[in-house]
Amino acid sequence: FDKKTLPGGGIVPRDGLGGWSVTSEKPWGFEDDWLATERFVMGKFLVREGERTSLHLHEGQSHFWFVESGNGELLLEEEQFLIGPGDSIYIDVGQLHRLSAMVGDMDVFTVTAGLIDPADIVRFEDDYGRTNEGID
Repeated sequence: FDKKTLPGGGIVPRDGLGGWSVTSEKPWGFEDDWLATERFVMGKFLVREGERTSLHLHEGQSHFWFVESGNGELLLEEEQFLIGPGDSIYIDVGQLHRLSAMVGDMDVFTVTAGLIDPADIVRFEDDYGRTNEGID
């Protein structure tokens, strides 16, 4: 996690315009982190229609998601849920999960808590050939 430490905290600046954001392109869409510290990240991610994240878990991080737009399927452990705008989801440390965007791009607000470490991902399946080499 490339994070610039600012005086008084570990917040990541986007540019000289006062915005706070770091965008990471993903094969399924992108992540936009607005606020990041060693134990907390707040932002938004987008999964493009017809795409899905890897089937994975995190050993030291939990997530809270709030779906802004799009409809899709969440696989959480061995249960499948149809989710859409207004739905909120809590994913605990160690829970296996995957999000698939089925109708429209899915915009999801996210809060991640725990030890923020890009290497904290254990992938079980990935449509894009990625391995457990951090978040790519």
